[in-house]
Amino acid sequence: MIWVITSPERIYEEVERINQLMTVADVLLLRKPGWMEEEYAALLEQLRPAFRNRIMIGEQPALVQQYGLMGLHLSEKKRLQASPGELSDYAALGVPLSTSIHRPVCPGKMWRHLLLGPVFDSISKPGYAGNSAVTKNIPSNAVAIGGVNAANVGTVRSMGFSGAAVLGAIWQERYDPAEVYRQIKTAWVAGR
Repeated sequence: MIWVITSPERIYEEVERINQLMTVADVLLLRKPGWMEEEYAALLEQLRPAFRNRIMIGEQPALVQQYGLMGLHLSEKKRLQASPGELSDYAALGVPLSTSIHRPVCPGKMWRHLLLGPVFDSISKPGYAGNSAVTKNIPSNAVAIGGVNAANVGTVRSMGFSGAAVLGAIWQERYDPAEVYRQIKTAWVAGR
């Protein structure tokens, strides 16, 4: 499974590019740090409704059921700050939950997907180096993040990750995001 994480910034023709990308993408993690619920809702209103069941949303639990989204993602910081009651409320949504981790340690059974990284040097965050420690004892539900592209996604698969999440490889290229995604997905399936 290959996830696409939205650019943290607004990008040119973002709605059109996301709609085009979702014709081929497995999962989109809609994550815009600093955005208010209303901004997320405005973007979701412009995306094709047929894609909503493949969209995980970052830290906006109220929008999960309102829009019929796939699930909810929490950053590591948000997860660590959440009270037991808040975590219980998230679990009660009855949808897949994901969270970011920076060590290969599962934070609990409620998390369906763990975004673990950085596996390689980040494409979108220059100077954010990969950490080889995250590639040991990988949880079975870990999705690799950090520097993943078509050239190394096969290595990610051979390491034992259940999937990979891409951000910079998609949004920092000047090419069609859907075509870049296809190349990454093809390399994942081929294991190369």
